Amino acid sequence: MKIEDITNNIQEKLGQDEASKIVDDIASILTYDNTIQQDLKKKDEEITKLKKDKDILIQANSNLLQQIPLGKEETKEEQKEKQPFDFKTVFDGNGFKR
Repeated sequence: MKIEDITNNIQEKLGQDEASKIVDDIASILTYDNTIQQDLKKKDEEITKLKKDKDILIQANSNLLQQIPLGKEETKEEQKEKQPFDFKTVFDGNGFKR
């Protein structure tokens, strides 16, 4: 229902003098309500977009986690064995074996 229809309806029921006392307040209330409805609609659209983005990110994260191989944990001994060979650990500064 439009504001004009509401004000005309009030004027018919109450008369011109009485209606003029409350019509401005009612128009303000209706305008405020319309603004709130628009804000709620924008928020709903934003929530929908964020939910879609969340689902896309969850799917991407799932795909990334599937690409990570699950292997056994290496012990410290195995890690030491894989360290690169260094001649400095075998020979001293003069070229002699330690």
